[in-house]
Amino acid sequence: MARLILIGALTVAATAALGGSIGASSGQEPTPTPTLHRQDLDFGAMGTEVTITALHADAEVARRALLAAREEFERIEDLMTSWRDSPLKHMNTGADGTPRRVPAELAKLVERSLVISRLSGGAFDPTIGAVLRQWDFKADPPVIPDQAKLEQALRHVDWEKVVVDVDASTVSMPAGTRVVLGGIAKGYGVDRAMAAMMAEGIENGLVNAGGDLKALGRNGDAAWTIAIKHPRDRERAIAAVPVSNVCLVTSGDYERFFEVDGKRYHHILDPRTGRPATGCMSATVMAPDAAVADAVATAVCVLGPNLGLKLVARLPRVEAIVVDMEGQVLTSEGLEGAARH
Repeated sequence: MARLILIGALTVAATAALGGSIGASSGQEPTPTPTLHRQDLDFGAMGTEVTITALHADAEVARRALLAAREEFERIEDLMTSWRDSPLKHMNTGADGTPRRVPAELAKLVERSLVISRLSGGAFDPTIGAVLRQWDFKADPPVIPDQAKLEQALRHVDWEKVVVDVDASTVSMPAGTRVVLGGIAKGYGVDRAMAAMMAEGIENGLVNAGGDLKALGRNGDAAWTIAIKHPRDRERAIAAVPVSNVCLVTSGDYERFFEVDGKRYHHILDPRTGRPATGCMSATVMAPDAAVADAVATAVCVLGPNLGLKLVARLPRVEAIVVDMEGQVLTSEGLEGAARH
């Protein structure tokens, strides 16, 4: 039941109803199709470039929707960032094993993270924060963390030690545990930004936060079509996926990384080792919910194609395209026709 609640149906009342015609027998002229005005808004947030698109017959409505979506996305960043002052940072620094009250929205997303942790056997683990602090993917020259320090940090990684009481809006976890929501918060921000646009009357639009995207309705006369690039050849599309009222999230070892002696070290860490995951080069996950797709994509990158696609098969209305460490493209059953091998 928890799994079904988590995945949920994408509750959008989205159509591309651009007008219709009244039969000739009515004696009335066909109703003209309104012209949709397209507006785009680009900005930086959560360490990535965000692009929001809205289509509406009223250009002012589209403009207001874009601004509302940006405000909502930035609100989520302020709530859940772990790199500056925020409710999440306060939750981490105040951890002492006792229940601590946090904003209700934060408690709910931590709980959703733990559900994905449970379903993935810990491949997705929001308590990876202590280990993540040992890695600096912007350092020049790059530095590989000391193994002893990694092992010390790994002692604080265990999602099963985090207890959430959603009704009371409390989270308890041992001192030293650091929850990071980078593997789910960006997707959640996409969900909330789209909800903000819908509240302004948008029925056709797109929110794309560095590969975490949600498509609503249609792109003019056709569905939104998303090209998925090969992680080692960014000029090559391995799939073209038409999407409408659904989310598509890609995670991979090409996003943030450095190389030392020809070996790639990237930001998707394996909670079991504290080192970059070696499951696959990239994972693209389709789901009704961008937060879920975000977390599942991370888990698949850790698990690898075999176990990762088995996880996807257990989740309702979730599909995936995976590129393994040899560059081979594999898909779940529902996306077999989309991949270009």
